[in-house]
Amino acid sequence: MKHLYIACAWSLALVSSVAHAEDIQEVFKKVGEYVQQKNYPKAMEELQWAQRELEKLNQERLGEILPANVEGYAGGETQVQSVMGFSSVERVYTKGEQSITLSIAGSSAGGDAMGGLAGIAKMGMMMGGSQPGRERFRIDGLTASLDSSSGAPELTVFLEGGSMLQLKASDEAIKGPDLKKFAQGLKLGSLDAYLRGSKG
Repeated sequence: MKHLYIACAWSLALVSSVAHAEDIQEVFKKVGEYVQQKNYPKAMEELQWAQRELEKLNQERLGEILPANVEGYAGGETQVQSVMGFSSVERVYTKGEQSITLSIAGSSAGGDAMGGLAGIAKMGMMMGGSQPGRERFRIDGLTASLDSSSGAPELTVFLEGGSMLQLKASDEAIKGPDLKKFAQGLKLGSLDAYLRGSKG
């Protein structure tokens, strides 16, 4: 019976994914028809619907790329928001009473605004001298920093596409090395490639 439930769940997920794909293609078809009719207000309205559907698909894909479990921490629902050209992704991983919050900030439309801010932050971090409780290093070839100077540690990774990934521990019981190990289990190379729009 358990296997039957699992099979049904996979079937529903597949049907949902196909439905999304059909919906988005239908929306773009309507956009093309309205453009042919020079009905540009309706075309723009349909594009807004297309963006909403694409955001749903993006959220689902990020949920697939981000591991469900990392170092014994179980991931919750992936939350994605896009406002004024900027996007934010958040997922909370919990283990018992402890949690690690993963957040990613970047451009949602391939713009350079967030990439510029991330670049400035990275430059400032690299130029800054050594400070107690702060550490610079690399994970999967990506520049990262760890701040353990004020209680619960925070780890920041500067992704190649200009986005910034942050890991925040819920309390001081989670140590800096724990966050490092957690970050190494995130498959940052695959995540960065997806956020950069790379097919690989």
